Amino acid sequence: MKFVKKMTTGMVAVAAIFSLAVTAFADTSTTSAPGYGTLTGVLTSFSPYAYYTTTVSHNYDNAYLTIAGSAEDTNGQTIIAKQQVNSIRGQSSFSANSIALPSNTYVVYGTHGVQGGSTYGASAVYTYTHI
Repeated sequence: MKFVKKMTTGMVAVAAIFSLAVTAFADTSTTSAPGYGTLTGVLTSFSPYAYYTTTVSHNYDNAYLTIAGSAEDTNGQTIIAKQQVNSIRGQSSFSANSIALPSNTYVVYGTHGVQGGSTYGASAVYTYTHI
């Protein structure tokens, strides 16, 4: 009887762990951004949301970081478009999340950038991940 009780308790614990497991998909893209070091864009999707992060090594030029994104279904139709959002000037890291992704989302795209500085030009990287 003790064995059955331990076995049942163990199976319940394993089932609880699997019920909390969330599948995540991610993409990272980097480029050299003159005046800012390395520009990195990260897109992570935990259904039903997509999370975007844009970072630069340094931001002495007082530029702002940008994030924009979209999502498509299996037919290539855009089902969500996230308008560009900007950080406060001078930040070296900026994060944002999308609105809830519809259940028919197939792929999520991200655009990450740095722009608006007083000395250096703009740079951008692009990310995507399937759901």
